[in-house]
Amino acid sequence: MKSEIDLHRFLAEPASQSRSRLSNWSMLRTFHHIADQGSLTGAARVLAISQPSVSAALQRLEDVLGHQLIQRGKRRFALTTHGQILFTETQHMFRAVQRAEERMRIEGSSLTGQLRLQTVTGNGSDLFDEALRLMHQRHPAIGFDIDVASSHRIVRNVADQIVPFGACLMVRPAPGLTCKLILRSEYGIYCGQEHPLYGREDLSLSELRDESYIGFACSAEGDAPEPLITLRNSYGLGHNLRGTSPNFAEVVRMLVAGLGISILPVTTVQTRIRDDQLWRFPLGEVKLSADLYFISNPKANHAPVELAFLEVIDEVLAAAADTIIAV
Repeated sequence: MKSEIDLHRFLAEPASQSRSRLSNWSMLRTFHHIADQGSLTGAARVLAISQPSVSAALQRLEDVLGHQLIQRGKRRFALTTHGQILFTETQHMFRAVQRAEERMRIEGSSLTGQLRLQTVTGNGSDLFDEALRLMHQRHPAIGFDIDVASSHRIVRNVADQIVPFGACLMVRPAPGLTCKLILRSEYGIYCGQEHPLYGREDLSLSELRDESYIGFACSAEGDAPEPLITLRNSYGLGHNLRGTSPNFAEVVRMLVAGLGISILPVTTVQTRIRDDQLWRFPLGEVKLSADLYFISNPKANHAPVELAFLEVIDEVLAAAADTIIAV
C-alpha cells in the first residue's frame, strides 16, 4: 500500500482533484457503516447499495490512506489498529452532524404550542408511540399534555370538542367521529402469584364468576365500551368487585398482591408473566379482544399544532399499512 497520508489533508483536497471532497466523505461514510454494522452486508443494507459497491469503496479508502482498515475473511471481521483509529474519528464526525441537525430543527421550528391528547390507561400501541416520537422530532418546541380517561369519556370529549384527539377502546367505530385503528389486542383473565388459584389449569369460566374482581374505575360508566363490559354481559364476571382504579399499573399492583382476578391486555403484561408475578387462566372458551382507535372530530377547527399531528398520524398509519396490527 501507499505511505501514510494525513486524514485532514485528505479531506481538504480541492474538488478539482480526482478524489473530490464529496467522494472522500462518501468513502468515510461507507467505512463508518461497515465498522458500525460489523459486516459489509450490514453496511450495504443500511446504505441501500450493493455489497460489491461497499467492498469497492472500502478498497479505495484503504488505497488512499495507505493502510488496511479491516481484517476480513470467510469467518473473520475485525478492525485493524488503523481501522479503529479511523472509526473513532468517524464516530465523532457523525455525532457532530447529528447535533447540528438537532440544533437546526429546534432553532428552525416555527411551530409552537401545546398538543392535548387523551388515552386509555395501559395504551400499548407502538403506532401511537411512533407518532409521538415523530411529532417531537419534527417540532421539538411543542409541548404535550396527555390525560388518562375511560374510553366512554374520551369518545364524549372528542365529540364535544373538549379535547382534539383520543386513543380509546371501542367495540365498533363511533358514528360522527373519524376512527383509525391503531391496535387490535387480545385480552386474558389473570390473577397474581399470591392468589389461591395461581397456576391452576383445570378451572372453567363458571368457577371464576364468584371470585373477587379488580376492575378499572372507568368500567362503572354505564355502557362504556371497555373489555370488562363484554365479559360481564357474556359470562357474568365482575359482580364481586374487590378493588378498582383508573390506573393500569395500580390494577396490576392489586392483582400481584392477590386481591382478586382481572381482565388485562396480553402483550402489555408479558414481562410480569415472565417474572411469574401473574398467571393467565388457560380458558379456551374465552376469546376476548378489543380494538384501540385513534379518534378525532371531522367538524373541529383544528389548530396548526393539531393539524401537524394529524399529518403525522396519517403518515405512521400509511407506513404500517402492510404490517400486522393485531397482537
